[in-house]
Amino acid sequence: MRYKNSAFTLAEVLITLGVIGIVAAMTLPTLVAKYQDRVLLNQAKRSYSIISNAMMKTKVDNNFDSYGDLFNNSRSNDEIIDILAKEFKPVKICKENKGGCWDWKVKSSKKTYSNGKTVYKDFSKYASMVLNDGSVLFVHAYAHSGDCGWVHEYNKTDDKGYVVKDDDGNPVKIRTNETRCGSIKIDVNGEKRPNQLGADVFDVDIRAQKVTMQYYTFLFDDTLTYEYYEEGVE
Repeated sequence: MRYKNSAFTLAEVLITLGVIGIVAAMTLPTLVAKYQDRVLLNQAKRSYSIISNAMMKTKVDNNFDSYGDLFNNSRSNDEIIDILAKEFKPVKICKENKGGCWDWKVKSSKKTYSNGKTVYKDFSKYASMVLNDGSVLFVHAYAHSGDCGWVHEYNKTDDKGYVVKDDDGNPVKIRTNETRCGSIKIDVNGEKRPNQLGADVFDVDIRAQKVTMQYYTFLFDDTLTYEYYEEGVE
């Protein structure tokens, strides 16, 4: 008795491969994005730990009563970064307005407009340093005399970035009372993309007695929040 060998025809194989290809094309970008987020998330947590520990040690070693003693009008950003460098031990320091450490633009976490078009932020002028893990950070002291209290004043804008004006044609001002002594921004993977706040770039707020990342939730929910966009789009 003869038995007939069963096998896939060439057409069946090609159809199966086609289906697999379609499924892979649909799922692979999502899997890659999730993996990239996980890598950035771990880098962000590590960077926050490095900054917190270095700030605390700087405060103790210099007998500062508060971080306002470091981030205040009596010191330039260049002087502040030189003091911090003793703890961070960077591989490179770039002074204010000199560039060389942070030379790329940064996206906001969500679309940010100026005069109707999306824009990126330029942080190249700030006093900055490159750490031995490839991350890059800069420091910025706010205008206060040591108590970390100051008034933040800026022009009100609409959702497309146009300055809102009053009936006399003058810009409408927004004023808020601040208690931040200064800030540190860090790009956890240096010039590698996405170069976006909330993804690989993060604000670290320096207050009188603590170092915080109040604008992000990833320390609690392991989630990065950011929106893809390109510069110059209406």
